[in-house]
Amino acid sequence: MKQIRKRFTYANVMSSIAVFLVLGGATAVAAKKIGSNEIKGNSITTGKIKKEAVSASKIKKNAVTTAKIANGAVTGAKLNLGTVGAVPNAVHANSADNANNANAVNGIHAQRIHFVAGTNTGPTTIFSAAGLTLQASCDAGEELNVTGTTSVNNSEIYESGNFISTFDGDFDANFDVGDTEDVGANIGDGTQEEVQGQLVYSTPAGAVVTIQFSLDDNEVSYGGTAVCAVAGIAFFS
Repeated sequence: MKQIRKRFTYANVMSSIAVFLVLGGATAVAAKKIGSNEIKGNSITTGKIKKEAVSASKIKKNAVTTAKIANGAVTGAKLNLGTVGAVPNAVHANSADNANNANAVNGIHAQRIHFVAGTNTGPTTIFSAAGLTLQASCDAGEELNVTGTTSVNNSEIYESGNFISTFDGDFDANFDVGDTEDVGANIGDGTQEEVQGQLVYSTPAGAVVTIQFSLDDNEVSYGGTAVCAVAGIAFFS
């Protein structure tokens, strides 16, 4: 013990402290100088990364590829819908924006025509498309009147069917704005009359309307009341 005390001098103590300080300082300096080259490849594991330590600013641009995204990970709530175009093979669904367009097949639309009215019924639009407008009325004499007008100059209109004296199958090759075409004009004369026929209308731009129709006046099947009736179906592009 005396030997240890003899060696435990002021100089020895100070030199020992100096050694510890040098070693400690060297360790601190070494820690500051450890760079990516001193880190062994694949040595930093998932468990060593602090939770939420990797922020968006630390992710390299375009570093996250499709293969790195889990299936089903991106939901609709995360999409900016304004940047998403039409779904592939669903562009044609745009033609079904409304019920009328949903009736189209290869660009051809179908529309039902139905008109039933009593006497003294004024002009009522029963069809309007592709530039053609049809109106029907039933006057005090129980006479059915169906007329057609156009919004396109140089159009054509033709009617055909089971002709009677007042339905002569007119053809108008210059059906212009302001013209009025009688379709089965004044088919009533106090007796019940029916006309079945076809109307074809076309415009210079290529729009076509084809209508299969039935005109009937003085019909007594609606509670005993005499009425005028139009039934048919129109196909148009």
